[in-house]
Amino acid sequence: MSTLLRAAVTAALLLAGACACAQSPAAQPAVIASQETNFSGVVAEVTEFRRKGNTLTAKLRFRNGGTGTGEVDFQYSGVYLLDTEAAKKYEVLKDEKNYYIAALYSTTPNRYWVDLQPGQSQTAWMKFPAPPAATRTVTLQVPGVPPFEDLPIQDQ
Repeated sequence: MSTLLRAAVTAALLLAGACACAQSPAAQPAVIASQETNFSGVVAEVTEFRRKGNTLTAKLRFRNGGTGTGEVDFQYSGVYLLDTEAAKKYEVLKDEKNYYIAALYSTTPNRYWVDLQPGQSQTAWMKFPAPPAATRTVTLQVPGVPPFEDLPIQDQ
């Protein structure tokens, strides 16, 4: 193997290792907004609020910073976006079977429910109809969590 080829292979392997490290499970997405919740010891963090085409995806990480088990439990029927400037409410989308397009479990098709041990976190996601492109911020309301007001929409 030539010296030049050996150097290229070594550089590629080092770069692949660096990319693998950057995507390690320990890496946490950045927090856009955070709220204390009514769920014992649990904080809700918006980690993504992205408009792509006709949908907007919201991701919330629920993190238990308390000393006991934190139970997060809410109905998707109570989750919505509010565009205060246009006075328009957007509810979580449903599919053709009337299931929410969101983080679901087979035993709880209309709600999000999880027990978090101290130090644990879990991410919930949900899809909404996208507000018009001119709308730059909206409020996200999740039961048991104070409103996330004026969340900036990330366009993709």
